[in-house]
Amino acid sequence: MKYYVDMPYPKVQVERKDINLAEKLLNLYAGEVSEDVSVHTYIYQMLVLEDNQDLKKIFHGIAVVEMHHLAILGLLIKELGLKPLFGGVKNQKLIWFSGKDVQYNKSIKEMLITDIKIEEETIAGYEEIMKTTTDENVIHILKRIILDERLHIEIFSKLYQQLK
Repeated sequence: MKYYVDMPYPKVQVERKDINLAEKLLNLYAGEVSEDVSVHTYIYQMLVLEDNQDLKKIFHGIAVVEMHHLAILGLLIKELGLKPLFGGVKNQKLIWFSGKDVQYNKSIKEMLITDIKIEEETIAGYEEIMKTTTDENVIHILKRIILDERLHIEIFSKLYQQLK
């Protein structure tokens, strides 16, 4: 099973420095709802599953894709003019990444419901950012990442349906 869309990612480049855009991306990089939180959540889920090797493999595979997204966003933030620090920006202040944002669900059903929600919120964040920029390079990168996030929703949704 593939956990990413079989399509290349655009080259990480920007039209110009844009600190405001970089701050918005920082939130999706390592804020409360972010690629970083997704990575940690899926790794946690993989670690706490006892006997379900297939599901462990899926959580691991998706976490690896999210790590790739994290790296892409970090490079993009750097190109836009900020250091890719692990945190988000609220009221012009850096809020450091925290393990409190990781989702620590116990049951597989709760995990999958939460995972679908995380992916949907991430997509909504990317779509909101795309409305605020004219930088086609950034837009193409975010559109490509969204394709993977939609695939993750599809995978999690199918797994959830199998539990019923």
